[in-house]
Amino acid sequence: MYSNDSRTGMSSRNFTASIMGRLIGMFTSFVGRSIFVKVLSAEYLGLGGLFGNIFSVISLCELGFGAAICQSLYKPLAEENEYKVAAVVGYFTKVYRYVAFLTLMLGLFALPILPAFAAGDIDMRVITAAYLLFLIHSTFSYLLAPKCNLVVCDQRMYVVTLTRSVLGVVALVVQSVILVKTRNYILYLAARIAVLTVEDLIINFYADKKYPCLSLVRRVDREYKKSLYQNVKALMFHKVGGVLSRSTDSLLLTYFVGLSGMGKYSNYALVIGTVGAFFDVAVNAVAASVGNLGAKDRGQKSERVMRKLYFMNFWLLTVGTCVIVSVLNPFIELWLGKNMLFSNTEMLIIVASFYFSCIRDPVQIFVSTYGLYKQSRHIPIIRALLNLILSVMFVGKMGVSGVFLGTVLSTVLSPLCSEVKVLYKYGFSRKPREFFVEMFGYIAKSFVCAALCFLLTFGVKITPVGLVLRAVCAFCLSNALLLVMSAHDGYLQDAVMTVKGVCRRLLKSKL
Repeated sequence: MYSNDSRTGMSSRNFTASIMGRLIGMFTSFVGRSIFVKVLSAEYLGLGGLFGNIFSVISLCELGFGAAICQSLYKPLAEENEYKVAAVVGYFTKVYRYVAFLTLMLGLFALPILPAFAAGDIDMRVITAAYLLFLIHSTFSYLLAPKCNLVVCDQRMYVVTLTRSVLGVVALVVQSVILVKTRNYILYLAARIAVLTVEDLIINFYADKKYPCLSLVRRVDREYKKSLYQNVKALMFHKVGGVLSRSTDSLLLTYFVGLSGMGKYSNYALVIGTVGAFFDVAVNAVAASVGNLGAKDRGQKSERVMRKLYFMNFWLLTVGTCVIVSVLNPFIELWLGKNMLFSNTEMLIIVASFYFSCIRDPVQIFVSTYGLYKQSRHIPIIRALLNLILSVMFVGKMGVSGVFLGTVLSTVLSPLCSEVKVLYKYGFSRKPREFFVEMFGYIAKSFVCAALCFLLTFGVKITPVGLVLRAVCAFCLSNALLLVMSAHDGYLQDAVMTVKGVCRRLLKSKL
């Protein structure tokens, strides 16, 4: 049923495929966005972002069943228990049929609110047709999701990544031809949705061939359902809080600033997200090498591993943030023109939001490893409410800056510290005072590095050569500053040794 590939070998394949996928995705995203902006207006760009956030909110009806069911697949897959795998995937499919139906109904009920958010120069008939296409795709994606998730849970993410990378290139070609020839947004959108559906169908076909046990008719027992629903109760808070936090910024931006403002922000989100995606791959590769320790040991050794991972994440994130603040606005100006720019203040607050979201990653990895969902369930809800309240308070006076300032403050006031407290109390059984000193010290160092890089590269002329010069200077300066500020930090040498070890294993493994 399953191959005997080693865990390291599968990790290597997934890591390599992820890097390739990121590079291909970066190419298709930037080329596609360039063509889109030249042919259609920024309001059409904002329309896609608006729909994405509406359906993100509608996805709350899923309640976290997907994450809970996927978690329950790891054990039967590891034990090669075909009957249990068939039963779990069968139950997954049944649950997601209900989710698909609820998504369709909620999506139709949400139609009347579109005019409130989509005010602009676009014909309302076009907006409605585009929304219905999004709704159809969202509904069908749930029906195809269970087998796609099975492939990922079986450590075969590389299959999904490569499939989507290849078809991403196909989508770029087809959509570009449609845009240039017809300038029709609906046809453009239909082509994209058709390719995405084909991607899922191919992965489902692979799953049927790879896992013949899926043809078996098996039912999960009552004990499984009881355990599943307990996990769903805890995960529901995380899902609701996470979705509301992610969606609040974009919906408020669209409502108060308009579709054109949302379109501008989507360009910034694309650039920052592309850079952040590479950091995710690096951090997750290191996290995989220490994950087993976190699951087995809850003592001082495990705490040190977390703090070492936090140091590595801080370093990567600081360098990335310094490069972003130095080149982001000049890059947007050269790429799309001055009319797509936010002010430097707005840009800096957007980047700060990205920083504070990512600096929490190592703590979240260990919270997840220990399964502390119940103990931390209140944190996402508090963050979402704070984000909504603060963003609404600030947006009237500060516009775009106010929306993201609310996000930054809600992150600092709630999850940044609360997650640490939960991890130390229920995971390490220790006081977090020493770690808090380290954490805020890292944040202060990041701020100093980013401020110096921004100020010292600000005067460089905005040309392609100047853009490269800014990036190189920010990269070198930030690393030099970190070396000076962290020269006596014991985690520096540990981090270097860990990265070398991971790289050696990846180079020795076969793709």
